[in-house]
Amino acid sequence: MGSRFVVGVAIVILLCILSALYSGVTGNPSPITRAVSFVTTPVQRLASGVTGALGKGLGYFTEFDNLKAENEELKKQIRDMEQTVRDAELVIEENNQLRAAAGQPERTRELTTINAEVIARNPGDWAMTLSLDKGSSHGVGEGDLVTTVDGMVGYVSEVYSNTCEVTTVIDVEMQCGALITRTRETAIAEGNYDLMAEGNLRLSYLTEDSSVVIGDTVETSGRGGLFPKGIMIGTVESVLPEENGISYYAVIKPFVDVDTVSSVSIVTDFTDTTE
Repeated sequence: MGSRFVVGVAIVILLCILSALYSGVTGNPSPITRAVSFVTTPVQRLASGVTGALGKGLGYFTEFDNLKAENEELKKQIRDMEQTVRDAELVIEENNQLRAAAGQPERTRELTTINAEVIARNPGDWAMTLSLDKGSSHGVGEGDLVTTVDGMVGYVSEVYSNTCEVTTVIDVEMQCGALITRTRETAIAEGNYDLMAEGNLRLSYLTEDSSVVIGDTVETSGRGGLFPKGIMIGTVESVLPEENGISYYAVIKPFVDVDTVSSVSIVTDFTDTTE
């Protein structure tokens, strides 16, 4: 047994030497190398295929686990939103009952709207307006509020037969009564030249003892009766003192990005008894 092993090792060594000499002289793989490659290549391919299949299989299960976790998170978010809606409905019902007990009419707000598409954007140094594909022939009038499901886009400032121009919420010409949702403090939301480039606007005329904080939401107050009350405008990003040092203003990030919005609703009429 020992002698056979020694002979076998010697033969292998000899073959290796001959193969090396052949390759060195001819510059080509030796017949031995080709024979070994012929035998081992299918095995290598099989092993590579098995490894690839296993990798794909493991990747599939990993992706499945990720999708499953994402699905569970989405389900949780839906449950939370459904609960928020139920809580809001209970608060509204309770509020209506209290108003009825006090002899006050039930709060109602009805909006008449038409859908429109943005057909042009008109940014400038002093203005940021949009052109819509609806006009007077569709019932659009000057001063109509323009919104999306997220909040205020602006208001109609010029009307033509089949199109209209919208002064956006960040335009320097924009100004409307505003209300801080949490505290019910009133102020004025208005466009500002310095903030327009950042896509923001101002909440002006806050008192020195105002309790507005970063993260507060701001909505239309309905003051003056031009716009309906309760249309969301944006979120407070910072609170700063005015130059006079007596009052404060807040920087608002609007809920609607006027640079990307494409579909809007124009409020052509409304009935608002939410006072």
